[in-house]
Amino acid sequence: MMFLKKDTTMIKLTKTAIQRHGFISLYDGLSAQLLRQVTYTTMRFHLYDLGKRYVNEEEFLHKVCVASVSGMMAAGVGIPFELINTRMHVDRALKVKYRRNYRNVFDGLYRVWREEGFTALYTGGFSSFFRSTVVTIGQNAMYDQSKTMYMHYFKLGDDCKVLHLLSSLTAAIICAPLVQPIEIYKTMQMSKGSGHLNTTSEKLRFMMRFGFRGLFRGIAPSMLRMIPYTIIMFLLYEQIRLNFGYYAEDDLD
Repeated sequence: MMFLKKDTTMIKLTKTAIQRHGFISLYDGLSAQLLRQVTYTTMRFHLYDLGKRYVNEEEFLHKVCVASVSGMMAAGVGIPFELINTRMHVDRALKVKYRRNYRNVFDGLYRVWREEGFTALYTGGFSSFFRSTVVTIGQNAMYDQSKTMYMHYFKLGDDCKVLHLLSSLTAAIICAPLVQPIEIYKTMQMSKGSGHLNTTSEKLRFMMRFGFRGLFRGIAPSMLRMIPYTIIMFLLYEQIRLNFGYYAEDDLD
C-alpha cells in the first residue's frame, strides 16, 4: 500500500494480489522474515531482559533507556535481513525493469553483496536503527509497564494468562501507530534504486500525498499483523520464562 499512488483499501489490494499473482504472493519475503525474527527479535528480547537487571525496573524511563539500547544493538544484526525482506515485499509493486526477483533470503543477500557491495546490506540503516528502538520501546517496555499497571489495579498474579494477554494487547495497540511512519520511510529507503523516490524530499512528498494520513498509510494491515504477532510472542515468552526461566541466587535460599 505504501507505493501505490492511488487511494485503495486493504481488501481491494489483497484481492488484486491474489488474482494477479496467486495466494502464495501474500507470503513474499517469508524466508527473510523468518530469519530476521530468529536473529533480530531473539537478540532484542535477550538484551532487554539482560539490561533490566542493572536498572530500577519500577521506573518506566529506565525501561525506555534499556529498550532503546537493546533495539539499536539488535538492529545491527537484523538490518541485512530486513533489507531483503522489504525488497521482496515490494518487488511486485515495481515496474518489471526495476524488479530484483530474489529467490530467497540467501539469494538476496548474495546478490546485494555481489552487485551493490557489502555496505549496501545496511541501506536504510539509520531508519532501521530508529525503528528498532521505537519497536522495542513500544513492545517490550510498554508490555512491562502495562503488566505492572494491570497487576496493581486488577490484583493479578505474575503468572496470570489474562494479565499477559491484556499487557501484550496494550503494547501492540500502542506500538503499531508509533512505528508506522518510520516503517514507511524505511521501506522507501531500502527500495532505493527502484526508479523513484531516491531523495529525502521525494520520499517525504510521496509520504504526504494523502495529507497527514499518508504518514499512517497501511496502518490497518500493520495492526492486523502486529496485534496477533505481539500477543502470541509474549504469551509464549511468559510460558517459557515461567517454566524454564532462571532463578536468582537469593530466590534459592
